[in-house]
Amino acid sequence: MTTSRRNFLKGASLASAPFILPSSLWAQATMSNDKPSMAFIGLGIQARGLLGNFLHQDVNVVAICDVDRTRREDGVKRVDEFYKGNPDKGTPGNCKAYSDFREVIARKDIDLVCVATPDHWHAYITIAALRSGKDVYCEKPLTYTIHEAVAVMEATKKYNRILQTGAMQRSSFEFLTAAELVRNGCIGKVTRVDCNFGGPSRPHADPKEEIPMEPGLDFDMWCGGAPLVKYNDKLAPRGVHTFFPMVWRMDDLFGSGYCGDWGAHHLDIAQWGLDMDNSGPVKVIKAERTDKDKANAELGGRAQSGVVLEFANGVQLKHNPFSTFGTVFYGTEGTVSVNRGKFEMQHGKELICSYVKKEDSGSLEGALAKARKAFLTDSAYKTKLYKTKGGHPADFVACAKSRQRACSNEDIGGRSAVLCHLCNMSYVRDAGFGWDPVKNTFAAGTGNPGWLVREGGYRNKWDVDALKS
Repeated sequence: MTTSRRNFLKGASLASAPFILPSSLWAQATMSNDKPSMAFIGLGIQARGLLGNFLHQDVNVVAICDVDRTRREDGVKRVDEFYKGNPDKGTPGNCKAYSDFREVIARKDIDLVCVATPDHWHAYITIAALRSGKDVYCEKPLTYTIHEAVAVMEATKKYNRILQTGAMQRSSFEFLTAAELVRNGCIGKVTRVDCNFGGPSRPHADPKEEIPMEPGLDFDMWCGGAPLVKYNDKLAPRGVHTFFPMVWRMDDLFGSGYCGDWGAHHLDIAQWGLDMDNSGPVKVIKAERTDKDKANAELGGRAQSGVVLEFANGVQLKHNPFSTFGTVFYGTEGTVSVNRGKFEMQHGKELICSYVKKEDSGSLEGALAKARKAFLTDSAYKTKLYKTKGGHPADFVACAKSRQRACSNEDIGGRSAVLCHLCNMSYVRDAGFGWDPVKNTFAAGTGNPGWLVREGGYRNKWDVDALKS
């Protein structure tokens, strides 16, 4: 990075229009060395877990960026302490702290970027990083809107980069087994799918009283393209904590509720099992609101479950509340039910295997082995799905080196994000509509194109369309 560029960034107002260089100055076809340099943008509790994992991968972590000074300084300290204790992995003192992601993006020596900010920042930072010649690991859901999902899918291909979405269930053997059983016809023809997770996002509500904010947080930058709302220590909790704050995720302005949180996992597995990674539903059937739903102003009077996504082949996917299993496939000859550390298969009237909790006899591994031995033998095992080696972060690093598409690449992550937003949109708008999964827009004169983008537009031009030039 040149001195003039650094000085410009330091002098730029964070509330001003985004700093963008022509793509011709960014493009980087290959990584600079065999051990890529990596940066982290956003360092909440999820990112700290990812940082701990990536430090054990074949990368050099050289930059930590967060709008909270306490978090970024703690991140650098964690990196230095790790390298002090593991000198074979890296050298302490080389990791730098940043408050503005644009300074990280401007570093040409950085090859990989992990984006783990709140959802409303995902797309812009991801596309800016892709545009600068970097490969990106971005947390799920991949984007805040459907328009952004399309933009990320297009940008990844345009700049010929590797993208991995943090839908880690694709790297777990129970989910791979479930998808392979379904894809190989082991429960017959799939007729319907249940996905079980919490409800939609909620209307934004400012705190009734002013909440003082300790120094060290750039809250204007935290809000980004969203409206600049009153500071709320539950919306943007300070410093290094050990809980997952759900307030921003449940807020219309910053997230998409549990539809985007757990929906990004369980809807993703449904897509995988249905072989719909490159497509999507053709119809969204709205849920009926109960009197209890209508009376709940805090939840926006919205239904909390019951939306149905219908595919062209007639299969219906229904959203239900949280349950034992996250995704359940129903076929003409049986069922496959799966969740993290849980698996069950029924074939006809026979229970092939079941493992739900430690108190059950056997083990998860034993249940999976039994199902695979019964139905995924070499002679019947025609459809073999992508199996990661070493887990999700390791898959990303390996693919960045080999240039092979990652297991949760831009199309998979983008399509899953679309499903999340279709569900949430139906609840928020109390509407059903037709859908064109090829064009990713409404069909048959239904819906409102304004629902596909951020309502009211983006503050300070933090708009993904600004990155197309």
